[in-house]
Amino acid sequence: MSDRPERDETEASAEGAPEAEQGAAPEANEAAELGAEQAAATETSEAAEQGAEQAAATEADQAAVQAAEQAAAPALAPASRPAAGPLARLARRIERYELALVAVLSLAIVLPGLWSFQLVDPWETHYAEVGRTILENEDWVHLKKEGKLFDSKPVLTFWLMATSMRAMGIADDGGYSGEMVSSDLVVFALRLPFALFGALGLVLMWWMLARLVSRRVAWLALLVLSTTPFYLLVARQAITDMPMVATLIGALACFAMAVSERGDEPLRPIWRRVNAHHLWLAAVGVFVVGWGIYYILYFSAHPQLARGLRVPAPGLLLGGGSIAGFAGLVAWSLLRAPARRSAVYYGWAFALLGVSVLAKGPVGIGIALASAGLWLILSGRWRVLLAWEDLLRGLAAAALVAVPWHVGIYFKAGRPWVKYYFGYHWRSRVSSGAHGDRGTFDYFSSVLGVGTWPWGVLIPAALAAVLVGAFRGARSGARGGARGDEVRLLVGIWAIVAVALFCYSTTKFHHYILPAVPALAILVAFWLDEVLAGRGGRVALAALLGLGLSLLVTRDLIGEQKQIIELFVYRYDRPWPSGKPWLVDVSGPLLLFGALAAASLALFAMPWRRARPLGVAALGATALGFALWAANGYMAEAAPHWGQRELHRTYYAKRQIHGVEIRYWSLRDLADQWEGAGDEYHVESVLPEGFRVGLPMTIRLLVPGAGVPGDAVELRGQVSRVGEDEFWIATTAAERARLKDLIARGRRPGVKPGRAPWSQVDADRLIAWQLNWHGENFWSSGEIYGETKDTRTVFINTDNKAFLEYVGDERRHGRRFFVITEAQRANNLKNVLPTQRAKETVEIIDTSCNKFTLLTFVL
Repeated sequence: MSDRPERDETEASAEGAPEAEQGAAPEANEAAELGAEQAAATETSEAAEQGAEQAAATEADQAAVQAAEQAAAPALAPASRPAAGPLARLARRIERYELALVAVLSLAIVLPGLWSFQLVDPWETHYAEVGRTILENEDWVHLKKEGKLFDSKPVLTFWLMATSMRAMGIADDGGYSGEMVSSDLVVFALRLPFALFGALGLVLMWWMLARLVSRRVAWLALLVLSTTPFYLLVARQAITDMPMVATLIGALACFAMAVSERGDEPLRPIWRRVNAHHLWLAAVGVFVVGWGIYYILYFSAHPQLARGLRVPAPGLLLGGGSIAGFAGLVAWSLLRAPARRSAVYYGWAFALLGVSVLAKGPVGIGIALASAGLWLILSGRWRVLLAWEDLLRGLAAAALVAVPWHVGIYFKAGRPWVKYYFGYHWRSRVSSGAHGDRGTFDYFSSVLGVGTWPWGVLIPAALAAVLVGAFRGARSGARGGARGDEVRLLVGIWAIVAVALFCYSTTKFHHYILPAVPALAILVAFWLDEVLAGRGGRVALAALLGLGLSLLVTRDLIGEQKQIIELFVYRYDRPWPSGKPWLVDVSGPLLLFGALAAASLALFAMPWRRARPLGVAALGATALGFALWAANGYMAEAAPHWGQRELHRTYYAKRQIHGVEIRYWSLRDLADQWEGAGDEYHVESVLPEGFRVGLPMTIRLLVPGAGVPGDAVELRGQVSRVGEDEFWIATTAAERARLKDLIARGRRPGVKPGRAPWSQVDADRLIAWQLNWHGENFWSSGEIYGETKDTRTVFINTDNKAFLEYVGDERRHGRRFFVITEAQRANNLKNVLPTQRAKETVEIIDTSCNKFTLLTFVL
């Protein structure tokens, strides 16, 4: 970050390698390319890191000497250069595509097995239901869940889920009956965007460290963070945290690049007059203008605003205002075009922070601004503020990214949304508490111990190294210093700010501390780099302390095996499946990895320095093995007991389908669907066991207010065809003729269409009894929150008043019902049921999960 760079092999070859900020376009500068080749052949610094490159350099030197001895002319032509050896050429090729290699490796860690374990209740299914509802309602602004306003989180998570499902052909119009449990593709689609954000965070971290510090530190940081269980496991969860953390990493990485001498470099054209700043404007424009157009169309189709709110032309105000704001940003950039790369870095930093606000509110931007501000104070680099125009331009971009959706949902939901979104979920979580745990400053110590194991045992040594370096700098009165030291200081401040924020916050969840984990991982990488370079002090003492801490963490994990999955769940008092009939025991792998970690740390404590690289390699291999096992093997064992998918699969396989129900909001819609309809009606649904052609079916048409007895017309038919997750009901012409009068009335002048008809498979109902875990909503595609009283089968209250009213209706007598409830409540159902036959027919049919049970009874 200072004007005294520490050149390494990345610096020497950077001009010949693809630049991320220039769209990975190689530099076409012959002199720079020659300098890169010479540096790759001669640099011998950091011998422990560059053993292979030393061999390449030696081979290149030998080739140059041999060429000189054999030269016939006294001098070489100006264009001649020494021939590089094969190892040197291979090293240069690898460096050229090193960033792409990092991206591939990051994806190779986070993606495999992403679909292999079910969604974890309640966070993943809670958010997935909001994403599914976006597709059901075709409403990407006004978030809802279970027919109510969803006001606890901003929108990015749900945009990602809905977009991914739509791209993979899942949940069209909200999904058909049983679709959510029909394929592992549903799980993959929901988690994929978050895994990609996890990989993005790794790539941006490596990119910054490789260019500002050294490639060895960058690779060590990649190894540490990607194999940290906390980061890897949350990257494979469809929850709000990873997009926020990845954009935080990117924002601080771009800030570090902006305040380094890299930021002082001039902007160069990539193609003709197009430079990296224009590409940044284009990226921001695609987002802002695209959503601006959507807002105009959205409010045209959904003009109803919140009660009491009067906004003329809200679509033009919001969408047109967004587009106009971006046009102003473009005009500003054209009239006062930035000349240095720092403008691009600042621009990306703020744009990423805008995305962070859409991901999880103000957390990311607060940590980033506080960290950057404290760094300015401690480093004395106040001249950074002279780039005020670049900073304001970036801030404007962040506002254009983050603000419009907040205004849009305010137009639709009004003050109630403001009260709960800003007042309760933003302010109260920090100041007075909302949901979750409470705790003191030491709450996250054990969480970090488990979540960062085995690397976390080196965090005390890594933090001590940062503090000692800062103290020495203060005593010497040094300002600036080597840019590696300044990056280390920035990362250290980031770690301290993040930990302090969440220790201060009243509301505490284990996963809240995740924004500190990348910073702590980078600090560990710095410490490991010093160990490999022989500069680390008191390595043996740090290793012995780490060994003791590692043994304690191993003991705790074996004694409480649920601590790994508790890194990202809601309740921490739920039991591990250790009793009969489940007996899930992962103590064997935990003991093995604990022993390997202890042996690896013991190598650090050896008096021979040559053992330390072996210790780093051994600990890295142990961490990689443990992380991959935790992400796949452990989760495959644990997730079925923190989710309801298998019970819902059993329900869809065992239930009986009786037909389909369709509710119309206007007779015009009924006429449009049935006038001229054929003799078959198509139904999408997961089919139960034994479903076949010829089964009797009923098409029940609900037409409230049409003067029809019972507000319903029932058409009798039978199954005529069966496909995969679909079937057809054939009806006779005589049955369809019963709709003639309704169709005629629907065609009368003045009868306007309503909203789209609602339909649901008429089958044995699923009841969620004394249950509020959210998985019951998503896995059932929202069928338990239907549009009729008969299809609203969620009964949360333990007083059973609403439940008894539902099952007491004589019209439901003789029907079979399925009940999903918490395991400890299952045996109480028989005592609550109102009829003797219901009590006698209660049967437990699925206990595969230790937290939920599926029962059935006949009313």
